[in-house]
Amino acid sequence: MFMIMIRKVFILIFIISTVLISAQREVLDQYPHGQYFYAGGINEFNKEVVKVVKQQKLLPCENVGEKYTIPIIVNENSTINYIKDFDTITIQKNKCAFDFARKIMPHLKRWIPAKENDKYIASITKIEIKPFYLYYSKDDPRSNEMKNPVYEKGMKSFASEIIFIFNKKVKKNEDKYASLTFVVNEKGEMEGFEIEGNYTENEKKDIVDELSRIKGKWKPASFNGIPLKFKLRQPLRQNFDVQIENEENMKSMNQMMYNR
Repeated sequence: MFMIMIRKVFILIFIISTVLISAQREVLDQYPHGQYFYAGGINEFNKEVVKVVKQQKLLPCENVGEKYTIPIIVNENSTINYIKDFDTITIQKNKCAFDFARKIMPHLKRWIPAKENDKYIASITKIEIKPFYLYYSKDDPRSNEMKNPVYEKGMKSFASEIIFIFNKKVKKNEDKYASLTFVVNEKGEMEGFEIEGNYTENEKKDIVDELSRIKGKWKPASFNGIPLKFKLRQPLRQNFDVQIENEENMKSMNQMMYNR
């Protein structure tokens, strides 16, 4: 029992000492405005990351949308240290991207520490890593080409079909609000319909059934010619004044917000 107590005291002293040492070192929580953490700025950093991915033959994740934001400290001497990420749930969901990021960092050597009052100082920065886009990137990422999905009959035609389906569930003098989310997959097919709003669950189910039967085809989104899944979200508002609402919704649909 006595030995256990001694061990607990030792651990406590170690923790306190570590905290005190860290407290003595000043670390900025972000870079000062106008300063960047890598030589050449964001464009050079992106080019070098892509170069590392190709040289190390790193493979993309199976899940195209997987990504991880890696937090690091850039030290006064231009070295880096990883910051412990306690968000284990996010790491587990994006384990491939997490490992991908950790494989890239050791090969990047041109870190620039923050500067404050003419003195270099350690600072925290966070870098978002998206394996799919890095793997298929051109050597100069500024030349990358991202294309959004396109409904082959035209967005006006798609808007008409969507509005017609939703309006079936609108009664006279009744307001309805909804948000429609769905995915256009690599084959140009719609899937994963989700409806939020003040429609009943049965109404939502009926609407999804009808949406899934829309005949039109989509040209899928692509990144440098590689097809990929793409999520779209569209807010909708409908009431008894169908003509006015249709016109407003048509305008809204033609400006559909793409949410990657």
